[in-house]
Amino acid sequence: MQNDLNSCEFSDSYKLESDVGQGFDYQQVTEANDSPRIRDVLFQTLNVPHKIWNSFADRIGLENFRVLREDGRIIGGLGMYRMGQWFGGRRLASAGIALVGVAPERRAQGAAAHLMASVLRELYEDGTPLSTLYPSTQRLYRKVGYEPAGSQVRYELPISSIGLNDHTLSIHQASPTEREPFDKLAHARAKLTNGNLDRTQGLWQRIFSVPDKKVYAYLIGEPNEPQGYIIYYQDEPQSGPFHMHVRDMLSLTPAAGRRLWTFLADHRSVAESVIWYGPANEPLLNLTSECKVKTSWPSRWMLRIVDVKRALAERGYPLDVEGALHLEIRDDLLPANHGKFVLTVADGAAEVREGGRGDLRIDIRGLSPLYSGFFTPAILRTTGQLEANDRALSLATQIFAGPEPWMTESI
Repeated sequence: MQNDLNSCEFSDSYKLESDVGQGFDYQQVTEANDSPRIRDVLFQTLNVPHKIWNSFADRIGLENFRVLREDGRIIGGLGMYRMGQWFGGRRLASAGIALVGVAPERRAQGAAAHLMASVLRELYEDGTPLSTLYPSTQRLYRKVGYEPAGSQVRYELPISSIGLNDHTLSIHQASPTEREPFDKLAHARAKLTNGNLDRTQGLWQRIFSVPDKKVYAYLIGEPNEPQGYIIYYQDEPQSGPFHMHVRDMLSLTPAAGRRLWTFLADHRSVAESVIWYGPANEPLLNLTSECKVKTSWPSRWMLRIVDVKRALAERGYPLDVEGALHLEIRDDLLPANHGKFVLTVADGAAEVREGGRGDLRIDIRGLSPLYSGFFTPAILRTTGQLEANDRALSLATQIFAGPEPWMTESI
């Protein structure tokens, strides 16, 4: 196998044309009077009502919006949640991209690709190692190096299928303004999985706020040491049974899990089903008497490794794995990521240096599902997203082994 990166037969679907973006100006929003134009462009693109613009702008922060101008006029833009994301039990800085839009008259002319390429260059310069988004189309985001790297599944379970009646632990209603216990529990869950977000205040506001709905929040267990929580809202008032829509729920102990389901089961005289979003393999269903769930809206979120060295060095790894994985990475957009690197792992931590043999060859897109654990190295080799000898493949499998990557919310 050749080790010349330029001879590698990688897909060029993420490669940007050199002339794309000429005449566009990428800028941070600095003036409040830009807000109406950003709103009009983004909401025309996404077909959402203007009345929710203020809540979006407050949650993201106007300073975290970026715009594309042509001849001084805003023709596109996006928002960034400056958040964290957990991999291998460690939190890494990440930019959650939201509300990407380009004016209709300037679409299909390279504006969106230029906008995304510009924001990724900015993120690299400011030291942000990761970026995550839910795509309206994969084609655009693959052009700049994003690739599906985790999932979110919508579940619906009839209340009658829960079958639990365990009131051992207490459960008490909590104020949505008291975020600390919820944040602490969410961090504890995130350390056990891959892909969960370290929520900003704006992302917590999204969990606790639903337009025209009353959102309820409960903590499970002793008030000073809760073991789980549930945040949900109900259907509009109606004469028949309603659905309970969970914004987020978790349990860190078996007792909390049983109490969580019991709380939902206690609504059986008035509620028909519970709806929530979770991983493809939902562990909470291990506790219910039946698993007669309906699944729908399976979504894949996309990940972009913005800074290869930082992303690999700051991630957590299995404690019992030691070794040096020699990587050769192609990145046509961010030159610092392009080349050979050695990832040395021991005691759950890693060091990264440039150089090495390049035993495992991968482009920046393929690195995302490898990094998150969404696909094993063997699967990525069968889809042509990496090349490696058996020894390097075995070591990569051990290094990136871990739980399924998922998140409960849409960014």
